[in-house]
Amino acid sequence: MTQLAPEDYSDDELLEMLNPAQLAELDRQIGDMFGAEGVDRAEALFAMANVYSLRAAERDEVSALAMLQLAAAMRRRAEIMIAARN
Repeated sequence: MTQLAPEDYSDDELLEMLNPAQLAELDRQIGDMFGAEGVDRAEALFAMANVYSLRAAERDEVSALAMLQLAAAMRRRAEIMIAARN
């Protein structure tokens, strides 16, 4: 059985690779990192996630996986922000 390339995983699959503590820490770091820059809008997080996803293609497999997990967590946080608005 061959393993998928990092870019072939869905956001859900990428996030499932993290344990709950890792996911919570990643979410906290995203909030800290982007909150300080005033990035509190879901649209900005989606844009940053897209940048990280594009840049992942230029990295080695391990780095790409980490960048894609970060992008997935950013999209997850953005979706939560949008749901909270509605």
